[in-house]
Amino acid sequence: MTESRSRTRPGADPMTQQLPDLSFTAFHQMNRPRYIHYAETFLHNRHDAEEAIDSAFEQLLRTWDKVLRVENPSGYAWTVMRNKVNDHSRARRRRPPLLDDEAFNTFALRDAVDPYGQITESLALMRAMRQLTERQLDVMVMTYLHGLNAPEVADVLGITSATVRSTVRHATRRLRDILGPDRAMEGRR
Repeated sequence: MTESRSRTRPGADPMTQQLPDLSFTAFHQMNRPRYIHYAETFLHNRHDAEEAIDSAFEQLLRTWDKVLRVENPSGYAWTVMRNKVNDHSRARRRRPPLLDDEAFNTFALRDAVDPYGQITESLALMRAMRQLTERQLDVMVMTYLHGLNAPEVADVLGITSATVRSTVRHATRRLRDILGPDRAMEGRR
């Protein structure tokens, strides 16, 4: 590792012309699209999502040396991002962020024989998902709403694929307890 994670351009003012470390640049390029997609799920607005995620990346850049020294940099970055999304939502005086609007934009609704019944079921599911732990919610949103597979979710969250699969099982069991066995997430993917 080098002593400094930032380099300045020759002849430039070092306080205003900092270039990020290449590892940060790569991390940013790999994760920004998924982070924004996740944030849009909760903020319901692309501009707000980008603003929250850019704020998270600014914080990560300021502390990048520290981030690289933690045991799980991806997990740390995910926590920073999730906190920024929650802060952004509160700052906009919105209700607690979650997925109510997503209930009306599902494949199941488009193909439903009983649209009213499907809306009712989707809203019940979204309310039940509010009772999941943060990790369970993150995994379920990325798996079922965003369509990521276990290795992709693991990569974003900085956990193992086995942990993702286990989290899905526990979250599904929790949803089944809340909703009843006929209305949990089984078979929806």
